[in-house]
Amino acid sequence: MTGPAKGRNAAGAEIGRELVIDGRAGMDPSGSEDARRQFRSSLGQFATGVTCMTTLSPNREPTGITVSSFNSLSLAPPLILWSIAGNSTSFAGFQVDDPFAVNVLSADQEDLATKFARPASDKFSGVKVHDGLSGVPLLVGCVVYFECVVAARYPGGDHDIIVGSVRRIFNIGKTPLLFHGGALRTFG
Repeated sequence: MTGPAKGRNAAGAEIGRELVIDGRAGMDPSGSEDARRQFRSSLGQFATGVTCMTTLSPNREPTGITVSSFNSLSLAPPLILWSIAGNSTSFAGFQVDDPFAVNVLSADQEDLATKFARPASDKFSGVKVHDGLSGVPLLVGCVVYFECVVAARYPGGDHDIIVGSVRRIFNIGKTPLLFHGGALRTFG
């Protein structure tokens, strides 16, 4: 079902014709509060792995955050990217040239995903780690580890995009933890 062009959205982008797919009309995600909720819900339909990014603070204290926005960027040179919310307590960390690790969580590490997702000063309390490059903690029991250095950091709306240059990897090959529809999940 199509109709006449509708004009431009709040960002100035052209909006196409009315279209209904499987009984649902498209909507401008920059419109109302409901549209923004629908946008977030729509993004949640893309299943991702779950990671914890770990690093050391300037005073050499371990710090970390749960992230599902991790992605590959380049094979040659080996680069990854992820994003961090501007309101995160870890936002000031992970600066250019800082070492960090991507810990891809396994299906049995839901507790770590939850623990590192909350703002707290004791995230590493009771957590077993390996000492990675530059002393960055690697969480014991993960699927994969990517040891990196922040190569670049770019503003992206209410987040910053962090590009990591990968220095060393460990591919353990376990079953990963997943995030879909706003919930942690496993295969099966």
